[in-house]
Formats: sequence, C-alpha cells, structure tokens
Amino acid sequence: MTISRYKVFKAVPAVSLLMMSSLSVAQQLEEVIVTAQKVSASTQDTPIAITGMSSGALEKFGFSNANDIVAQVPNMQVSGPYGEVQPIFSIRGVSMSDYSSNQASPIGVYADEAYMGAVYTHGMSFFDVERLEVLRGPQGTLYGKNTTGGAINIVTKTPQIGDDFGFTAKQGLRNYNGHTGDYGVEGTVIEDVMAARLFYSYSRRDGFYENQLGGADLSQQDFQAARLVLNFNLTDQTNMVFKYTSARNDALASPARNEPRGDLSKNPELATVIGTSGVGVSSHPNNGYIDNTGYSRPAQNLDRFEVQDNGTGELIVESDMLVNKIEYVDDAFTLTAITSFADSSYRQLQDVDGGPDSLLHINWSVDTQAFSQDLRFATTFAEDFDLIAGAYYATEDMQLNNVYSIYETPPDIRAAATFPGVTGYYPYLLDYGAIDQKMDTEKTSYALYSQMRWNISARLGMDIGIRYTHDRVDLTYLNVSRVGYDGSPRGTYTPGNTTGVDNIFVPVNVAGQSPLEIGELVSGLLSGRLGLEDVLLTTQTGYTHGPYTQDSVTPLEANEREWTGKIGLDYRFSDDLMVYGAYSRGFRAGSFNAGVYYEEREFDDAYAAPEFLDAYEIGMKSDLFDQRVRINAAAFYYDYTNQQFINVVGVSNFLENAGGSKIYGVESEMAFAVTKDLTVQVGLGLLTSEYTELVLANVETINNDDDVVDLAGNELISAPKISANVSIDYTILETDNGYLSMNLNGNYQDEQWYSAYNDKNGYEHIRQDAYALINGRLSWYSDDGSLTVALWGKNLTETEYDGYAINLQAAFGFDYYQQGSPRTYGLEVTYRY
Repeated sequence: MTISRYKVFKAVPAVSLLMMSSLSVAQQLEEVIVTAQKVSASTQDTPIAITGMSSGALEKFGFSNANDIVAQVPNMQVSGPYGEVQPIFSIRGVSMSDYSSNQASPIGVYADEAYMGAVYTHGMSFFDVERLEVLRGPQGTLYGKNTTGGAINIVTKTPQIGDDFGFTAKQGLRNYNGHTGDYGVEGTVIEDVMAARLFYSYSRRDGFYENQLGGADLSQQDFQAARLVLNFNLTDQTNMVFKYTSARNDALASPARNEPRGDLSKNPELATVIGTSGVGVSSHPNNGYIDNTGYSRPAQNLDRFEVQDNGTGELIVESDMLVNKIEYVDDAFTLTAITSFADSSYRQLQDVDGGPDSLLHINWSVDTQAFSQDLRFATTFAEDFDLIAGAYYATEDMQLNNVYSIYETPPDIRAAATFPGVTGYYPYLLDYGAIDQKMDTEKTSYALYSQMRWNISARLGMDIGIRYTHDRVDLTYLNVSRVGYDGSPRGTYTPGNTTGVDNIFVPVNVAGQSPLEIGELVSGLLSGRLGLEDVLLTTQTGYTHGPYTQDSVTPLEANEREWTGKIGLDYRFSDDLMVYGAYSRGFRAGSFNAGVYYEEREFDDAYAAPEFLDAYEIGMKSDLFDQRVRINAAAFYYDYTNQQFINVVGVSNFLENAGGSKIYGVESEMAFAVTKDLTVQVGLGLLTSEYTELVLANVETINNDDDVVDLAGNELISAPKISANVSIDYTILETDNGYLSMNLNGNYQDEQWYSAYNDKNGYEHIRQDAYALINGRLSWYSDDGSLTVALWGKNLTETEYDGYAINLQAAFGFDYYQQGSPRTYGLEVTYRY
C-alpha cells in the first residue's frame, strides 16, 4: 500500500483548521501524569520529549502487546524477528539490528522502574497496565541502565489502601479461533495497613500461517501471566509495594519467508548443463531463482500466509520478576529503594530457510538471571532547588546455547552457476552437521547519579544532571564446536582452530580462490596481496576445527567507566506554554559478540565498544483554548558514534561498531477536543539519518576477504523519513443507560532499510516500502462504568508489510523476512464491580 507524502502533509493543516472551528463546545483534554524524571508530574510540565498514555487511552487503542506502542508515538518503530514476545524498538533512528539474546537494547525497557535487560522478555509485562511512558532521546542520568535511544516505562496497576474490594473480568473472542481473558481482584486486606491485587491474563489463538506440509498452523499464541501486588503502610511515613509477575508464552513460532536470490540467468549455459544432468539437482520448480538447495518459494504459488515449512517448532519464553519498592517520606526529604530480581529463559526451534528442505535450522536457547538495586534520595532545599541523588547496582548473568544445523539437505549443484564463488565449498557442506555454540556472560553495573532542578525564577528553570557509570562485562565461557545432526561430537573451533582462518572450513582452491577467477588473481598479484608461493601452492583445505572439546576459550573481561548527563533550560511564557532546550549524553555498554565465529579472537575483535550519543534538542509544550488544544513539538540533532549492530557475512556474524552517524529531525504531537463528543490526536515525525563513517565487508566478493565497501552516506537502520499517526475518538450515541464510542486510529511509516548496506552489494531488497495500518474499536460503556462491550479490528485494510529482513545470500542463497500480522478482529466484554 503506497501513500503519497504530499497527502500526508496536506491533511494535517486541513484537519487542524476544521477542529479549531468547534472548540467552544469541546471538553478539556486529559492530563496525563508521568514519572519520567522520578517525580510525578504532568507530561505538559515535563521538559523532555515524552508520550504518556493512561489506562483509558490504552483501552481505546486496543493495546495488547508491544507492537501496539508504535501506533501513537512519532518517530518510533517496532519489529519482531521472533514474534510479539521479542520486540525490537527503534526511536528516532536509534535501533537494535542485533537478534542475539545477550545484547542490550539501546531503548531501555522498565517494568515498575525495574530494568528488563533480556530483550526476549520485553513483551512479557504488557498486561494490567496503568500507564505507559515513551521517552525519546538518550537516558544518561536518572535511569537504571544508560541508554542511547530512549526508554519505555511500563507502570502496572497498584491497589490503594482504603479502597473496597472489587473485581474485573474481561473475556474476548477473536478470529483464528482465538480467545483472551483478563481477571483481577483487589481491595484493602488490613484497614489502613495493606491492600492487595491479584491479576491473571491469557491470550490464545491458532496460527496465521497454513503449513502445506501438514501439522498445526504456525505463528500461534499461547500467553498467560499472573501478577500479585501487595501495598503496605509499614509506618506512618514508610510504604512498601511488592510486585511479583510470572509469565509464559508457549506456542509455535512464526515461520520465515524465503525469497531466493540465486539467479540462474547469470550463467545459463552452465545452469542448463548441470540441470539436465539430473545429478545433485533439486526437483523443486523455480521462477529463475533458487536458494542453495534449489528451493524457489515464488514458484510454489503460495499465498502470503501459506508456507511449506519442515522445521519451525515451539517458541517458549518464561519470565519471573519480583519488584519491591520501599519509600520513606519525611517533611524534608524522600528515600526510595527499588529492588528487583528476574529469572527468565527463551527457547525456539526456527526454520530459518522457511522451506521444505533443511538448509538452515537454528535451535535458540538462553537463560538469564538479573538483580538490581536502586537507592534514591530526593529533597527540596533553599525553596528553589530540587535534588535527586542516588546509587545503582545491577548484575545480569546469561547462559546461551545455540545450535545451527546447516545443509542437512545437500546443496543444489546449480549454485555453481548462481554463486560461482561457492564451488569449492560443496564437498564440505555434504553432511556438515551443526554448529554448537555455548557462551556465558556476566554483566555488572555500578552508578552514582544526581539531577538538580533550579527554579531560577517563576518562569525560568534549569535541570542539571550527571552520572558516573562503571560497567563490567565478563566473557566467562565460550565454546564453538561442530557436531553431527544427532549431536555427536566432530570437532571444536574455539578453542582448537589453529589455522588462522576464521571460517568453518578452507574450501578447495587455487591461490586461495575457489574457483579460480583470473581477474581476482591478477588483481591480487598486482596489489601484492598474493605472491608467487600462493600461485604455486594450494593452501590448506578442509575443516578448520581441532579435536572436540568442551573447554572454553581464554576468558575475557571489559571495563568501561563513563560520565554522562544532561543540562536543560525551560521557560514558561504562561501556564499554558513552555519552551525548552537541552543537551544530553548517553551510552550503551559494550558487548561481547554473541554471533558465531570460528577462531579464538583477541579482545579487540571479540568485543564491540560502547556506543555514544550526544543529543541537542529544543521543544515546546502548549495547552491552548482552555486546554482544548494541545500542541507539543521538538527538533533534535544527534551525534552518534560507535553504533553497535550485527553484520551477517556468510555463516559468520560480526558485532560491529559504526564509526559515526548523524540524525536530525522534528516531531509533533497534537490533540484537539473538537466538541464534547469528538477528540482527534495527530502525530508527525520527520527524520534524516546518515552514516558518516562506516566500512563493512563486501559480501559479494567471496574470493577476497580484504575487499570492503564504504557505506558513508547510507541511511540508518529502521529510520523512515516520515512517520505519522492519527486517532479519532467519537461518541456516536448517548442514552440514560450509557454511551457508544468509536475509536479509529492509524499509523504511517515511510520506506526504510533493514540493513546498513541499503541498496548496495545485493541488499536492495532488505527494506520495506511505505505502508499504513488502520485499526478501529467500537465500544459500549454502561452509565455506571461496570460494563463495556467492544468490537475491534487491527490492520483493517489487510496491509502487507515486512517487519524484519536479513540478507543470507552469501551462505544460503536467499533473503530472510518476517512478515507483519494480517487483519485481526474480535469481541470483548468487560465487567467491573
């Protein structure tokens, strides 16, 4: 679905003028209270770029998972390489392309102020939510984990001491044989002392994808979670809130879409000769393109949600999280202690090639244990100074074990025509087996932080924040071995590879080339890269691993000590208009490469350095026409250095640092209470991004490991130039018994790249064209608020789009895609007592 940019820009002022004409009969807009700066304040009084959504707004939008956040936040994207439970967020072009489980996101995700480090758990706490906050820009002062892109705060519901007992029951039905339920009970257990809340949520449905090979439909959902909340008044001045959340998702995963890129027309004579021989040639039909086992999905006449999948299995995520907050409130100061512990695990059997053959299957597995402690002191002194100071400590231990099964189906020998450089690989891919990767990492973070608010005058204020962080990352165990498809040991790469070659094998070659390419040979001789001895002698061939062992490489340790913070000024022209300007700096801690490599590496090659972001921002916040019009806007410039991302080259993954990039843009969030029955919200984000320094391997040149490409000038990953959203709330009918309300919302994303290569070196398809998603909800509310009946639909226009893509051509001959969800709809009934 393609939408004209001109129409997007033209519609915004037209809608605005229409709304202005009806303001005199409108009700006031809702004020949203947030805790973005660790104190409760209205979004309109908080001088940072923030989107706050109350529980009522979340209900209107039909919020049910992490993917729904993007619908109402400008300059924000979310992709899900492994479904709804493992979202990857991007804010203002700062994203995480790394699918490795041990990497921290540049967007910090917090549940009740507790940092959620394991990215695969980010979709596990989006239930029974009281408020959602999205902070745009680096968070380098107050937040537990230093981040470059922003933060997402999930604030779940807390029972209030003194409230009577009540319960909520919501039951839903949806297409794909789905059903959902939310059940909660809360109330005061001990008068003036303790209140409790117990909540259970589940969501189940059949899969979106019909598997023509038989079996259950793929991309199922089977999520269930429970949360216990206890709110204690320990003394007259001390309160404690205890929250324990247990969640589990256990369903069949989403399949991949395989788009073959092996072009048989590159060498038609050779392809014809090989094809007519009938030896080592797949019987699959093709459309002129094949992957390296001869499969061609486009030739199978499959619908978008039909697959021929022989390997996708269960996706199981389990998460247990405890958050305990103690707050002591004195007349002069407040002390806050937040303790959290999380134990989580992730398992998935993924058919990466998405077809009936066994080209690439991966069994992902990781366990994570995390602990954090935040101690915070807040006070006001000399009347005009507000101070927050604190100390933070966190640990995170991860045990990763991934098994990559490759070429269980032998390669189609026509790959010699589609990718001539792989000819010498063929003998070593016959019964290769699997790569068994085990990796343990331990992360420890210490921080001291402080932020002061100086009210210079009644209108002028200043925020100054500073933070010192010491991050330590230990690679305590790493072993990469080759095993059979049945798990039997065959050899070990790290430790044990003494060849000096960081690859799974050295192919049959002449002067290091397989097959011999005269042009490359002459170029190598002229440049001095190849010598006479290279021409006369065939280099070592065969697998590069040594004898099988479970020993570890030499443990490695990284220590990073960084100063970050912010300084900002804001000026209030009136109670309804504030402008602000700020400089802030944040960083994302370094990480050891969790991708597969085959030779023990020195520290500099095994570790990706921290990334840094310096942000400059000006903005305004305004409530006009007696709080019936709200216009918030910001303009920003980012100086981004050492951005971390995964680069896939052949059967190897490299955690890279981009030398530098710059991002600048503007965004606006507008709300109009047009009449007492009609409210409209509009968001618009404009973004320009560019790598200023980035050099990566030329993945098309198999015979020259030293060949690189300069990607300076390319756009950043998941950084569309335009993003926009709109939400329309309209009360259709009012009676003595209740009212009928409609919400129609949509969001637009401009074209975007999923790889730093953009359209170079065969990556021209690793992208997504511009698209829009339209959602709707029709709700009946009883006059006493006890009953709600709602019909809802998402992606009503059945827009087809991809949320994630990887180029796997060099090793497997295809591009990998994960698709967005189809149209979904359902009915929900909620009763509250």
